Amino acid sequence: METRRCSFVHAGNILATQRLIRWHPGAHVGMGRNKTLYALEDGIVRYTKEVYVPPPRSSESREVICALPKGAILYKTFISVIPTTEVGSFKLVTML
Repeated sequence: METRRCSFVHAGNILATQRLIRWHPGAHVGMGRNKTLYALEDGIVRYTKEVYVPPPRSSESREVICALPKGAILYKTFISVIPTTEVGSFKLVTML
């Protein structure tokens, strides 16, 4: 797994707009109806490339894998948000 670049975002910020799915949502990232990726948490954005192995009986494995040369490896790029931890914060607990 290799990391490409990092930046800080707030919850609700748009991370990527795309027509075709070029980037896939990772942890703490949502996908809108128009394939827009947005942050669900405040934190640092990480772009990672990971090896993709499609499920054995899926249409991707029948159509895409058969067309690739022998020994080829598929990768998918994921966008994830690593939440920032709050230091010195507390939660108010109601007493019974």
